[in-house]
Amino acid sequence: MVTKAARVWEWIRRRNPGRVYWVYRSFIWHAALHDLRHRYTGSAIGIFWNVLIPLAQILIYTAVFSAIMPVRLPGVMVSHPFTIYLCSGLLPWLGFSECVTRGTSCFLENANYLKKLSIPEQVFVAQNAVVATLSLFISMALLFGLTMILGARITWTWLSVLPVVLLFQSLGFGLGLTLGSLNVFFRDVGQVLGVTLQMWMWLTPIVYIEELVPPGLQKFMILNPAFPFVNALHAAIVRGEWPEPSRWAWMLGWAIATPFVGYLILRKVRPEIRDTL
Repeated sequence: MVTKAARVWEWIRRRNPGRVYWVYRSFIWHAALHDLRHRYTGSAIGIFWNVLIPLAQILIYTAVFSAIMPVRLPGVMVSHPFTIYLCSGLLPWLGFSECVTRGTSCFLENANYLKKLSIPEQVFVAQNAVVATLSLFISMALLFGLTMILGARITWTWLSVLPVVLLFQSLGFGLGLTLGSLNVFFRDVGQVLGVTLQMWMWLTPIVYIEELVPPGLQKFMILNPAFPFVNALHAAIVRGEWPEPSRWAWMLGWAIATPFVGYLILRKVRPEIRDTL
């Protein structure tokens, strides 16, 4: 007797929703690099803004939380600990937010290409996700340098940062794919998203430490999809600890399930997308 799980696995194997990204990998990569290089076309220093903008953000956070609002973290014995804490959560959040926001609007922005070319719709979401991830890598490299300058000890736990960030971006890609498919038919989705992301950020311990949350609410924080990612980054970068196994389980679950749900929704509405744009 064939179980339901076996039937689902056979459906996935036949459909192979991830195969399209491999087939169009060259297009995705080169389109992402072109976007990154020409994002600031017409400005005096062009591509260097990709470095200067996150660097300016980091320096502003350092100035504010070291001189104006000095905050101490219990058990963290480095100079400017809250600056590192804030940047290690906020910079990945900004990359995640960019991934979701650009994915939500990408079908509308690429309507001309979708009407003329037979490229699968999800390829454009993937291209935007790669751009957001490359920008995030630049920011994290600057954070790595800042951490050493401030005297924090670089430990082996930093090796977990890359997979955590990639899994976080996979969650953003899945949400972008889902919301982008819905935004074609319900244009209010894009308008509501900005407010939702702001609320979501404040529900996640990014600009405040987790211990400030009332104990009765802390147990519900795991239901926040962004929490295990931010918590794992704080553990690895700030406290020099490996993320807990339960955090990895939650991160893998969200990073796999969300893109799959997005694919199912896109597959459902795909026949009407190009006619609606």
